[in-house]
Amino acid sequence: MSAPGFPPPRRTRLDVLIPSSYSRDSPHQRDKMLRFGMLARFLAAARVDTLIIYHEDPENPDRGNAEHLRLVMEYLNTAPYLRKRLYELRPELRYAGVLPPLNIPTHPERAGLDYPHYREGLVLSAGRRAVIEAGLGKPLRVRRRLSRGSRVVVKVSPGDGGPKISVSSRRRSEVYAGFKTAVVEGPLPEIVGGYDVRIATSRRGRDVREVLGGLGEELRDRERVCVAFGAAAEGLYEVAERQGFRLEECFDHVLNTFPMQGVRTIRTEEAVAYTLAILNLVLE
Repeated sequence: MSAPGFPPPRRTRLDVLIPSSYSRDSPHQRDKMLRFGMLARFLAAARVDTLIIYHEDPENPDRGNAEHLRLVMEYLNTAPYLRKRLYELRPELRYAGVLPPLNIPTHPERAGLDYPHYREGLVLSAGRRAVIEAGLGKPLRVRRRLSRGSRVVVKVSPGDGGPKISVSSRRRSEVYAGFKTAVVEGPLPEIVGGYDVRIATSRRGRDVREVLGGLGEELRDRERVCVAFGAAAEGLYEVAERQGFRLEECFDHVLNTFPMQGVRTIRTEEAVAYTLAILNLVLE
């Protein structure tokens, strides 16, 4: 059950696949960070579980760009009051100031204790009583055995004798606690093989309006769904040709999620926004 005013995690796990070359063509690091930030906002708004970064060319992977994207996404999914503890000053985060806040339920805007709210916490020490930093002015002490360095969700509720604190893992949180990011090696067929429903996006795909009515029924009660995107310079059909497989044989659906587009090209983050907005209508 979700908390009042807060969205729960999705019942169906939704993962998004992005190429490791994403935003490599940005003319300046500031522009790249802005695009990273927009992508993160779209993923969080759709309550995505995991962002998977894949290599279009597994023989020549762009690991540097992939790791930069992973770092920024993990930084954004960390509550602002924990970032100084977890991230050193480094060149890849030079323009972090232009990144928009995710504003997910576990990143509260204020530290008041007069209303029920959720916070991300970092376990500083373990034992019979765990010590948790949750941005409340001083660490919390709870009677829970937790792993040192783990990230948890802290629920703060008003109580007769002061604030009532309860702790859960991010996986078992009753509110959406952000998405994880992973850089995955290997060809796309291996990466998507374990999903119940696999969706590829392409301008050359089937008009999404033709399948939207039945897509919700198909996705109902499925445990794992993924949606993959190509890059502006190389779409998924080109990626499939490079990796030696047929896109229609690897994915259950190849969809054009923005038919009759009025622009020459659609950026990857724009395609993510359009596609996830559609899936949000049919996916629980």
